[in-house]
Amino acid sequence: MAILAVYSDEQLQVPVKVLTHQEDILPILADAGIVLQIVEQSWPPRSMMDAAKVIEVASELLTRIRVQPDRECVEVLELEGPPGYAEVPAEEGPSEQTLAGDSLWLFLDGVATLCIHHADRLLVLGCRRGDLLALPAGTAHWAVPVTGRQCLIARSGSCAEALSSTPTGSDIASRYPVLEL
Repeated sequence: MAILAVYSDEQLQVPVKVLTHQEDILPILADAGIVLQIVEQSWPPRSMMDAAKVIEVASELLTRIRVQPDRECVEVLELEGPPGYAEVPAEEGPSEQTLAGDSLWLFLDGVATLCIHHADRLLVLGCRRGDLLALPAGTAHWAVPVTGRQCLIARSGSCAEALSSTPTGSDIASRYPVLEL
């Protein structure tokens, strides 16, 4: 089940709304140019996949569901959340970034929080195994692993340059106290 919390840029402590129904979440994401799809979860568990297997599984799945066959570059992101007792200094946390091209994010295992900065809002999406997100080029975002959990993501683009990231220079990631969804 997807969960989306929506914040105002000016008030990052309390969400304006928290949505749990896909029919409420999809239009808000679409307004930011983002598409969320829940896909079949019939791939091997994380413990049985190395990076090459992750890329193979992601490519086969995207082909099977007929999603953008022009995705030639796939990179594997492995996020590991800090233990619950750890204090992570803001300067060591994630920073807001944009990608040069359109990208697909397939969550293959675990959970993470994807923070998307659009217009004057911060969209905080709890992502799980089976979530497939399409983010347009230039979408300001950052991913945060959930405390004490791991997350495995296959991120793909039309070429390696499409997946190159550029920091936005905004301090919003350091100001937002991540709500784990």
